[in-house]
Amino acid sequence: MIELGTSDSGSRQSVRVGERASVRLPETATTGYRWHRVDEGDEGTEGAGGGLLTLVEDGSDGPRAPRGAGGERTFVFEAVRTGAATIRLEKSRAWESGAPVEQFTVTVDVQP
Repeated sequence: MIELGTSDSGSRQSVRVGERASVRLPETATTGYRWHRVDEGDEGTEGAGGGLLTLVEDGSDGPRAPRGAGGERTFVFEAVRTGAATIRLEKSRAWESGAPVEQFTVTVDVQP
């Protein structure tokens, strides 16, 4: 498994079919700003008819104390077939329109 974080945004990574890529990003859920996956219908995304990467886990880990302290959001993708795919994540509030406050993008080359 490869592990990616904030500093990997904009990079190009390689995985093999069957391997997983974990993306861990800082998130303070009590502010309302949350990370979510952007599915633009590209060939490499899960929702576009046989995508290259499948989202297999999406979860948040927050500290027990103090209340309102920051935590992390983790997305885990599994490579299912060869090609190039893009992971796009955005941080925003669900009730606000407009541009997200942060973005995370990584191109993933899936090798046999």
